[in-house]
Amino acid sequence: MKKTFFCGLLLSVLFYSCSSAPPPSGGQVTIPEDFFGIVHAARSHDEKEEKLLEQMGAKWILNTFYWHAIEPEKDRFDFSNYDLYVNEAKKHGKKIIGVLGYASNYTFPKGDYYISKKNMPLFLRYVEETVRRYKGKVDVWCVWNEPNIKFWKGKDSEFFNLSKLTTEVIRKTDPDAYIIGGAFSRTPVGLIKKMQRAGAIEVLDALAFHPYDFNPTGSIRLYDLFTKTLSKINYSGPVWVTEVGFPVAGWSPVNVSVDKVPEYLVKTVAGMSARGARALLWYQINDELNSVDKIIDFEGFFGLLNKDFSRRPGSWAFELCARFLPGSRYIPELPRRENIPSDIVSFCFLDGISGNSTLILWNDGKGAQKIELNLQAGALFHDISTGQSALLPANASLDVTEKPLFITWQGPETPSIIKKR
Repeated sequence: MKKTFFCGLLLSVLFYSCSSAPPPSGGQVTIPEDFFGIVHAARSHDEKEEKLLEQMGAKWILNTFYWHAIEPEKDRFDFSNYDLYVNEAKKHGKKIIGVLGYASNYTFPKGDYYISKKNMPLFLRYVEETVRRYKGKVDVWCVWNEPNIKFWKGKDSEFFNLSKLTTEVIRKTDPDAYIIGGAFSRTPVGLIKKMQRAGAIEVLDALAFHPYDFNPTGSIRLYDLFTKTLSKINYSGPVWVTEVGFPVAGWSPVNVSVDKVPEYLVKTVAGMSARGARALLWYQINDELNSVDKIIDFEGFFGLLNKDFSRRPGSWAFELCARFLPGSRYIPELPRRENIPSDIVSFCFLDGISGNSTLILWNDGKGAQKIELNLQAGALFHDISTGQSALLPANASLDVTEKPLFITWQGPETPSIIKKR
């Protein structure tokens, strides 16, 4: 995340601020059981945070294994902080995505986002030592982060070389390693095509993607553009959404209210899970700054939790999605719709691993539209802002607004929604 990506956003918001990207019309999609994760989680070693991560259903956590922190001086490796982080994560059953990157203090005293040809052997040694240290413990390695913006200051060709060499070292050190790369912010079409021509994509197991935008509509359309670009270069591998989120404070033209985050989260999750993303990690676990610091960097205010780990509304929305969607199948033909206008958006996920099925729907138009939900008695309505649930009667009459309705029931019954006259 960084300020510079907003330049493109200022143009895109003019086109998709009012309506949602439509649900995909392709085949069925099974949501992986370990679909959900959170960025920068489990770094505090606070038992309260660990319990919340478990309660919220986060399976993945992502953190950067900074070169400067691991090798602060040449030939002096210090893994103590990361040992604690990794061991605690494994103790609590979390899967880890480790980002490898950035310069060490002894190569760039002021820090930088560039590895020269001269310093490449030093960088690769840090990679080798780190991967060897955490072999069998870090589940996925990610090569670098967001090279298309400020996190890479060299030539594109130099980054492609770094990516290939780093991947080669990881595979030699741990032949069973799973490696993702790219970690593109938004969709740099030209860079992706050049990276493919350089042979730096085919060596990876998957690509990472950060579809930051003003709202869920923009993020989902970025995902569609990304996958369309990949299809043009004949890439059919997995796409990991390793960062996505929306700031609630700090200097930013795209801040949303804390109360709006549940809506944005559910819409983003519905759209990307139904499109076949391999995983989705929300940025991030908690605010890095206190509310008194709101005039400064927005990047400190993406948290699902407050700085003290107290809960925000978005954390309940995340928990609901992580509880009910993993293992389920998105069925594009469902729910059956009768006289339902196109501005009522619906996603149906049937018969998850717990036996629960889920219907998510909202209104892209103004105001509220009344529908009748044909579903057996015993279905539950879940408030995405509080996590509270209530029983729904059979053939319930519901008002559909811009805030998503989140409805679950036991078993594979197929629901229908009918426009009330």
